[in-house]
Amino acid sequence: MNASRFAPLVAVFLPLLVAAADDAPQGDLGKFQGKWKTTIGPEKNFTLSILIKGKAVTASGSAPDGQGFEIKGEIKLDETAKPVKTVDWVKFTGPDGNEAPDNKGLYELVDADTIKICNGGPGKDRPTEFKDGDDGHPSVLVLKRDKD
Repeated sequence: MNASRFAPLVAVFLPLLVAAADDAPQGDLGKFQGKWKTTIGPEKNFTLSILIKGKAVTASGSAPDGQGFEIKGEIKLDETAKPVKTVDWVKFTGPDGNEAPDNKGLYELVDADTIKICNGGPGKDRPTEFKDGDDGHPSVLVLKRDKD
């Protein structure tokens, strides 16, 4: 086969492939991509699975009584924030369609498969340190990459 016959196809598709690669999240947001698991709640007895694709977040899980839930929203990171990087969980809606208040937090990339987060709680102030509060807020979470 003559390779020159493929030149027009390459000319058409190469820019599209490069553009798709440029759209991939960079920096810390790129490290947040994928499936994660954690436990939440004052007693850490709610299992939570989190899927992050781009800025979109889908979190699903079940309460100790077996009641399932799913919420969707977006993640915003500020990796330049000092002294600690910040995360905002925004535009979240539950199965009922109601929007939840933004949840502001801190994050630390522990390693490629572990992220430590401290959330202030929906509608509450951003925490200033990685520490659980007495009433469940702020709340420290450890996300582990789900390799299943």
